Amino acid sequence: MAFTITDFHDLVRLLEQHEEWRKELRRLLLTDELLNLPNAFRELHKLVDRRFAELAEAQRRTEEALAAHRAETDRRFAELAEALRNLSETFTAHRQEFLEYRAETDRRFAELAEAQRRHYEEFAAHRQEFVAHRQEFLEYRAETERRFAELAEAQRRHYEEFAAHRQEFVAHRQEFLEYRAETERRFAELAEAQRRTEETLRQVLLRQEQFQRTLDRFGQTVGVTVEGQMVEAVQRYLAERGYVLLEPIATLAIDRIGELDGIARVRGPDGEEAWLLISVKARLGPRAVHDFADLLRNAAVQEALRAYGVRGPVLPLIFGVVLDRRALELAREARIGLLLQAQGELVAPQPWTLEASGGSEDP
Repeated sequence: MAFTITDFHDLVRLLEQHEEWRKELRRLLLTDELLNLPNAFRELHKLVDRRFAELAEAQRRTEEALAAHRAETDRRFAELAEALRNLSETFTAHRQEFLEYRAETDRRFAELAEAQRRHYEEFAAHRQEFVAHRQEFLEYRAETERRFAELAEAQRRHYEEFAAHRQEFVAHRQEFLEYRAETERRFAELAEAQRRTEETLRQVLLRQEQFQRTLDRFGQTVGVTVEGQMVEAVQRYLAERGYVLLEPIATLAIDRIGELDGIARVRGPDGEEAWLLISVKARLGPRAVHDFADLLRNAAVQEALRAYGVRGPVLPLIFGVVLDRRALELAREARIGLLLQAQGELVAPQPWTLEASGGSEDP
């Protein structure tokens, strides 16, 4: 049985009433690949975005091109739907006209049949146009598949590049791990060397403390020995110059300051009494002269001497074993006597007066 315009119109009306029929018709007209194209493209887009950030710009251009092609396809389908709708409206109008005129006259039936023939020819022309549009669609689909193949090839190349970069990253990471292990080993060696250095330093400090204690004991021994020699030398010195010791030569400790190595009251050849203040140095140098002069000028020392009963002039004298030549001139300027164990008097002491203001000597 031939497919008539009435049957086509009924088919169109049924399709408009049943959405599932239209879906089935679209499924028959369109391939599964085209129907699934949006979902597949979205999945591919997500995969490309997740794995290759650098393809984002290329993917964006691809999406724009696809959107343009999809818009063009939608426009053409819209045109086709509009043509079909217009054809349906035309068929509906003619069918209504045919029904109205069939009741009115048989003559109009012949005219309607002729009109039907013409409309069938128009439908055939529209069908040919549809076939042409379908051919265009198939060509577009082939072009789309070609572009998808190109995109898949580009994706494959990028994946290979990614794999190469990953291998390079693994190699660099291995190099970093080896470098870190070497660095940690060197830090461990440095820490061990630091520990050994600290241990060595501790030993050195311990030995230094032991040496200092030994040196202190030696200094005490030498000091006592030199002070003993000083007493004999000073006694001879005073006797040679007509001085008389009025009391034994003794040391005098001064709280929180130090001590005088020797102090004694003497009477001179002229019958005048004075106090002999003595400093003992194994090596007699400029520093010994400065320190002794500063000690005698110290107000607290002068106050301690006055409390001890020192009155009148004092005779400052430094006794030594070895002499630094630079001490001679300083001793003369400071008016301090120098007495060496082997050489005797080198500089005669000049009288000092202990003043309440502290430290100035008589001119």
